[in-house]
Amino acid sequence: MHRCQVEKELDLQMIEAKFLAENQRLKDEYEAKKLNLKDNLLASYEEKKKQIETEHSVVELTGAPLDSLDSRPSFTRKLRRRQNDPEKEENKQNKPPSPVISYSLTEQEIEEDLLQILPPHKAEKIREKRATQLSFSEDTERDRTVNDIKVEDGRLYYDKKWYGRYQNVFVECREFGKIPAVIQSICSSDIVVKKVTDLSKIKITISQLQKGKYTLKRRC
Repeated sequence: MHRCQVEKELDLQMIEAKFLAENQRLKDEYEAKKLNLKDNLLASYEEKKKQIETEHSVVELTGAPLDSLDSRPSFTRKLRRRQNDPEKEENKQNKPPSPVISYSLTEQEIEEDLLQILPPHKAEKIREKRATQLSFSEDTERDRTVNDIKVEDGRLYYDKKWYGRYQNVFVECREFGKIPAVIQSICSSDIVVKKVTDLSKIKITISQLQKGKYTLKRRC
């Protein structure tokens, strides 16, 4: 009788342990999905915000009204060709193909073309402001070094803050600017982050963080 009671208690403990483990797994899965949804919404918001800022910049340079940027192309309705119409078919065959011209301009060339439209004094002010910002950015990236970086117990100590796995951060570098990301792994020599925008992964070495080629900032 005593043995049966002991076995029953052991079975209950095992069932309770399995229940708690499964409950914790479901909670972790829920939190991960909630975090992923939140990151996607924030990324969509940042992209829309950047698009609006770009449109306002173009308006500021060109002086055109904002409504003109969102103008819709006009459509013309074509009538169906009647059957057995040789005249139209002959004109269609004799019509020479339209030449296709493809223009490929860089962003800098487009900006320079827009500056040509502005009055000379306004264009010169914009060029001076852009040159000052570029010089400041280059000096900051060249002079900034972060020496106090270390990895302990799977966590990264960077810029007087601790970072762990699945930490929401902003990653910034000259190549792609500032993007939202999530830390996936932390090793003694490098870390791996996943971009929120397209879910691609970036490997960043500790040396690159020390030299300031990449910077990290916490993201709420």
